[in-house]
Amino acid sequence: MNNNQLINEIQEKAQPILENLAQRETREFRLDELEINEGISYKGTPLTGKALRNVLNILRVKKNFTDLSVKMSSEDWENVSQRIKKTEGSTKLFAKTVPNSAGGSEIVDTFLHNDTKKRSDEGDPATYINWIIENLRETEKTFRLKRLDFDPRKELIHLVVLDENSDTDVFGTGKDIWKLGNDFRFGAMEFKHAPFFERLICSNGNTSMQHGFGSQIQQSRFNDYKIQNVIKKSLTEEDTMKNLLQQASDHLLKNEVSLAEFYEYRNFFNRRNTEGIYDSLIHKYFDDSPFFKAYGVNIDEKSHKWKSTANTGINAYDFFNLLTYLASHPEKVRMDSNHRLDLQISASNLLFKKQLDLEDVAQTVKIAYPRLAEMN
Repeated sequence: MNNNQLINEIQEKAQPILENLAQRETREFRLDELEINEGISYKGTPLTGKALRNVLNILRVKKNFTDLSVKMSSEDWENVSQRIKKTEGSTKLFAKTVPNSAGGSEIVDTFLHNDTKKRSDEGDPATYINWIIENLRETEKTFRLKRLDFDPRKELIHLVVLDENSDTDVFGTGKDIWKLGNDFRFGAMEFKHAPFFERLICSNGNTSMQHGFGSQIQQSRFNDYKIQNVIKKSLTEEDTMKNLLQQASDHLLKNEVSLAEFYEYRNFFNRRNTEGIYDSLIHKYFDDSPFFKAYGVNIDEKSHKWKSTANTGINAYDFFNLLTYLASHPEKVRMDSNHRLDLQISASNLLFKKQLDLEDVAQTVKIAYPRLAEMN
């Protein structure tokens, strides 16, 4: 019973969240039941945001499709909308309905219905919290609550616990300590779990916390057995990730990153650089001018294969440290919160990459191979 205080804390913080979620409703519908006019609705309830994008994708129409309703006669529009609905009309979906600020309701998200399911899918956020509490009672591990809140934009509860007895001194220096944690995110129609290591780095007498990585290992919808299994394994079973982490860290220490690997993360920010929000970050942390100078060629014109064999001179573990620093210091590095999480997950891909680009590559040597007469 190591987690009694934690359980009480979870129950206390979860109660107002669950009371708020009780106002939400989940409905099942078919696509041919939708009304398509200037917008898309189901029995008078409009689809918005992610729900609208999902349905438009299923119908295989552009996002501005409903704008055509004002440009066509009502008869022509009715014929078009009926034909479009008919093509995917039997498709079943679940809809998440929430109250809106106008006093009505709207459908904010949808998920495809799976008719082949053989297991129960009656779980809800209250059930998931109860399963987490049950396993916290059973486990021999001692956890501490890092976070429990509700994201109204994504309609997800975010619950994070840290294993207090999972300290791993990665390099035996006492300066890089990692703890294992569990990150749960769930709502009425989805459940995600990501294990992570929280790093305690002591440098020059200063101590700071940063998350080493986060990776989604399970996303299951409407399957209680899978969700129960994920919760049980994450909270009660002895982890095998400590050894994996040690091996992965040693692996990075012994290698350097290629230009291709460097540009993978530079381009991570380039792709998200809307209106130049990451210009200064890219210039400061992903400056590629030393490579142009060293190689004396236009690297932009080189193939991915060429870049994957070209050395940056950057130690892979140092590069991993840079990525996790950017992803874990919102007070020093300005990043969109979703981009920050994406980078944490992407950094874990580097940490656990089975073979870095520059491994098992033959060095360039001069060979005096005899020239045969048949080569003329």
